Amino acid sequence: MKRKVKHKVISVLIAVILIVIIIIAAFGARIKESLANGEEINARWFLGLIYPEKYAYSTEQADLYEYFQLFSQDEVAIVLGNERLEDKGIMINGRVYFKLETAEALFTDRFYYNADEQVLLYTTATSIYEVDLAAGQSAYTYAGTTTPLEYLPAKVVGEQLYVALDYVKMFDNFEYSYYSEPNRVQVFTSWQPYNEAEIVKDTSVRYQGGIKSDILCKVKAGDKVEVLEVLENWTKVRTADGFFGYVENSKLSDPYQTSRTPVTGAYDPVADYTANQLPGKVRMVWHQIYFADDGSDLNSMLSASDGINVVCPTWFYLSDSNGGFANYSSSAYVTNAHNNGYQVWAMVSDVENGGNYDFSEYEMFSSSEKRAVLISNLISAVVTAGADGINVDCEKISRDCGPHFIQFLRELAIETRRNGLVLSVDNYPQNQGNLYYDLREQGIICDYVVLMAYDEHWAGSDAGSVASINFVETSISDALNAGVPASKLINGVPFYTRIWKTEGSSVTSSAVGMDYCQEWMSTRGITPEWSDEFCQYYVNFVDGTATYQIWVEDADSITAKFNIMTSYGIAGVAGWKLGLESDDILPLIYQYFQ
Repeated sequence: MKRKVKHKVISVLIAVILIVIIIIAAFGARIKESLANGEEINARWFLGLIYPEKYAYSTEQADLYEYFQLFSQDEVAIVLGNERLEDKGIMINGRVYFKLETAEALFTDRFYYNADEQVLLYTTATSIYEVDLAAGQSAYTYAGTTTPLEYLPAKVVGEQLYVALDYVKMFDNFEYSYYSEPNRVQVFTSWQPYNEAEIVKDTSVRYQGGIKSDILCKVKAGDKVEVLEVLENWTKVRTADGFFGYVENSKLSDPYQTSRTPVTGAYDPVADYTANQLPGKVRMVWHQIYFADDGSDLNSMLSASDGINVVCPTWFYLSDSNGGFANYSSSAYVTNAHNNGYQVWAMVSDVENGGNYDFSEYEMFSSSEKRAVLISNLISAVVTAGADGINVDCEKISRDCGPHFIQFLRELAIETRRNGLVLSVDNYPQNQGNLYYDLREQGIICDYVVLMAYDEHWAGSDAGSVASINFVETSISDALNAGVPASKLINGVPFYTRIWKTEGSSVTSSAVGMDYCQEWMSTRGITPEWSDEFCQYYVNFVDGTATYQIWVEDADSITAKFNIMTSYGIAGVAGWKLGLESDDILPLIYQYFQ
């Protein structure tokens, strides 16, 4: 009996072994493939053999060039954190290069590219990194010293400038890793905590969550992935090499929080551009003059009790495309101002001085040679006169001239710092039409950014306030949000108002000083009414067929503006222009900004 049982057991074992051998022979390749794909050989796997359309894992490999939208062998896909970008880089001699516009959008926008001169510049507080694109050298020049590199820092391909990521890393803190087949680069610019998980068993990352989805890549036990979204059976992840796909939950550890080590060591412009500033608040007035002046009239227009600490004479008027300017500077003016306790910041302006200045600012500012001439002559004139600073007032810059104007300011800032001069720049309030004035960059390179928060309504516009309270506050807020530090922001207030006249369809106005406005209303027996909306007195006066409107600028309207300005903790105030204010205005400036 025992012998029969023994024979039966042996028969069964032999049968099982034969079945296993048959299975291995028939499905060995499939088993090997399944194991490589991270599938488990279990009951479901066998069901997949019988019912492959329902239970079998897809073994199809996704077209990775299509996945990354790459259409040539030298293109490089860009993965920024957890986002795959439409922009592409390229490979040049085994290095990754981005379009300049892409590098500016992702990293730093402080490069200056002049296609006509074939130079790429990056300006610091003291000198300029220069890449001579025409020479095609694997090097850059800084402060007179040429430094060789193992790669081209930049190259023009067609009409497009590409910049090497390794060169850009000198000027911004980011991390990147390059992967081939296909070309892609994983970039990180943020060091915030994120959720990570560990692969616990070799498996595949699939395009979508499901066993029938195509395979993007293989991952091995111990690999780390970033967890993006946890579903019922699958988890969306980002792999270290830039794939976004899905992994079965059973193949992942529980998520845990981690973070990347921040990249440091790149050039820091904010730290480099230490500001040359007054010890307290700036209390400045613009002094409009059209001739060489010894400054004696300041004695009648200002007194020490007014508390003004900066006068800004309109000395220099740009006059031609070669960097020439009309020069009304005067050392006697400076001496007189200094004797009365005022610093002198000389203005250079592109506003016409009663003459015909029909020249191209683009031609001047886009030329490195002409910028250098203008800067050299300005510095010489200011130093010769003994003035303390330069105030740049260029109100006619066009959009295409914007980058060249900003580079002019960078280059001017190098020289003002070398000569111990204060550099301030005037700007109208920011709007969608003048963003190219780049207040954020001005806030880095300049000692002060002056906001001309007036001309809300101007000659030729419809009737309205010169500077309503909402306009002033929005202008200040927008400048701060653009990146101008409060410690550098000076807000300009109007010492004038406009008397508007509407007759039929004709709308005209006259800009008048504060005292003249009061006399105009008094002689007509007009009593203005206070408007809480504008924080100004308002006049609506009908005389025959004409209607007159005035949004009055006086001590009360200026006080309302000062209250807003001090609440934002900005650097000071500037008034346009000296001589138009009533007697109570300058003491108010001292009261609020001493």
